[in-house]
Amino acid sequence: IYVYINDIIIASKNIEEHLKYIKTVLDIFNKVYIYILIEKSFIAYSSVRLLSYIVNGEGVAKTDNRIAIFKKLKFPNTLKTLE
Repeated sequence: IYVYINDIIIASKNIEEHLKYIKTVLDIFNKVYIYILIEKSFIAYSSVRLLSYIVNGEGVAKTDNRIAIFKKLKFPNTLKTLE
């Protein structure tokens, strides 16, 4: 189970284990009066993107999409081109 600010990722090896973890997390939330919005929940996805990472059954991988976008930008190199 991975937690980052207001995101929770439950990674598991199979659906039975996944459902067990979900129940455990929801039981804990219920005990401390934490509520989640079902419309913002993603359950039983095989792969999710969180920040600049992709989490799936094979593990966690970093994506470089944001870096690639900045590398493609052309920045002005003189004051005249800024005008």
